[in-house]
Amino acid sequence: MAPPFLPRPLHRPPPDARGDRSSHADGPGPRQGALSEKPRGPLTEARLPASDASFELPAHPLSVGAARRVVRELLTVWDVPEGVRDDVVLVVSELITNALVHAGGTRIGCRLHRTAERIRVEVADEITGDAGSALPVTCRPGPEDPHGRGLLLVEALSLGWGVTLPSDRAARVVRADLRSV
Repeated sequence: MAPPFLPRPLHRPPPDARGDRSSHADGPGPRQGALSEKPRGPLTEARLPASDASFELPAHPLSVGAARRVVRELLTVWDVPEGVRDDVVLVVSELITNALVHAGGTRIGCRLHRTAERIRVEVADEITGDAGSALPVTCRPGPEDPHGRGLLLVEALSLGWGVTLPSDRAARVVRADLRSV
């Protein structure tokens, strides 16, 4: 059995720029919006350009780790401070895990949008079956409960989070806003 498709990083310098000899022909890669090259020299917060990046993954447990790696690399390119980077990676991990457990679709989309003040994470899933009637909510699991803490973590790490149900497809988009500095 072949492993599921894993996305290429959102930004990768040419192979000769960092000695990377890996193949870039491993399937469709992430879509990039206004993703900027890493700036050279000091850059003040007020001058940071807005940046956008998105990618899709198969709805498979290995995709959670792949998403963490892609997001960590993107945030490194964007010069996001390490502590913020760790928080964003954890939020992405929790939201993608929730999409895997609760949606039942075949694909999961992830989008990050950065401004000078905030990073917005959006995770879109495909709703199938009974999952369409349920919206994500935080719960208060007991000390022995093995699940139910993901959205508590998202709530604790973010400035706010919410859910949108697109009118054009059976999907759910869960978003979280985090400070970018």
